[in-house]
Amino acid sequence: MALQLAGANGTGHGSNDNHNRGRGRVDTRILIADNDEQSLTGLGTLLTDLDYAIAVARTLDDAALAAARFVPDVAIVALSLLEDDPATIVHRLRDACGAHMPLLIALTGWGEIRRRDEALAAGFDVHLVRPVGLDQLTFILSMSGR
Repeated sequence: MALQLAGANGTGHGSNDNHNRGRGRVDTRILIADNDEQSLTGLGTLLTDLDYAIAVARTLDDAALAAARFVPDVAIVALSLLEDDPATIVHRLRDACGAHMPLLIALTGWGEIRRRDEALAAGFDVHLVRPVGLDQLTFILSMSGR
């Protein structure tokens, strides 16, 4: 399994015991699931630098396991994890999260209306096309309610 967790200061990989509840956004827990290493690393670094607590996963199986353990407030998930099958991705993550329903963000390289509609119909709350702008991302993360 490739689960890594980081707190507000970017330390603590492999553990979620470092959450500093007194600092800014660290109360918002974000799961990033992507099979593109460069994208995963970049987004993870950005969100850690913005004081979010993060967990990362490189496969759908790892994302489901991380969702169950980390209990994210937000899950940013690349649709490429399962050959662009958004319904299965949503189902797996919702099952793993139980009663706690995170804000589900679909991340893809495809901007067609059909792709967006498929992701939203499958149960994603937001559909983002790469590359995602910082202002756009921070606005959407503010919708998580934390």
